[in-house]
Amino acid sequence: MSPDDVAKTSQTGGLEMWDDAEYQRQLALFVRCSTEKGIELVKVGEVIAGIRHRRRFLDIGAGGGDLTIPISQSFAETSVVEPNEKQAAFFKRRCPHFTVYNDFWEKVDLGSKRFDFILCSHVLYYIEEGKWLTAIDRMYTHLEDGGCIAIVLQSPIGQVADFFNEFTRYDVNILELWHDLIQRYGDDVIEVRYFMNEIYTESLEDMVTIGLFLLLDQRFKQFESEIRQYFETHHKVAGGYCFTQDEILLVAKKA
Repeated sequence: MSPDDVAKTSQTGGLEMWDDAEYQRQLALFVRCSTEKGIELVKVGEVIAGIRHRRRFLDIGAGGGDLTIPISQSFAETSVVEPNEKQAAFFKRRCPHFTVYNDFWEKVDLGSKRFDFILCSHVLYYIEEGKWLTAIDRMYTHLEDGGCIAIVLQSPIGQVADFFNEFTRYDVNILELWHDLIQRYGDDVIEVRYFMNEIYTESLEDMVTIGLFLLLDQRFKQFESEIRQYFETHHKVAGGYCFTQDEILLVAKKA
């Protein structure tokens, strides 16, 4: 199987996830070696500052809680949708006051609950692209008047996107998604923000692990030697390896 074959099956719902222990190891390494979470907190904080009320917060795909826990301090109530059983169990132990749904966003039953702020950071990749608008519509249904949704996605340009395009196809049409959201909800309630972060490791092995984490599908493991050569050629710096990640923050408000 070629990288293109893996990409095609991944993008049509055939994503093969890493086993939980390896995924958690990759995630922890990425968080430790990236400036993303700190910068994202600042950008999300700017969005939250414009919200009318700060009563209820929902984080979809909360992961390790690096964003969830600090953001929750700005809200009276926090709910989490997390399909990973171990991550959901972590939230129940670490934050017993959270409402935790161990389920996928497409299936979870929130009843009639509505939220002032909904965060969906780097989650849409796990949903077939043709179902993104349906997933966002569902978020909008659970949004309070005056509230907003914040969706974070990898930008289609920049060094991480170049890496993707070397081994797969990162062809998410951000402009089309932006246009569709404007058509659905109105130009006056949709905005886009751009930010960048840096990923740095001292060892090539750690950078390769992060590369595999970003590619999502465990079948890319068979191309580990090529990934190693790519980082050695393109991202070796004095003392280690470094590349930048361009990200897009889509905000949908409910007037």
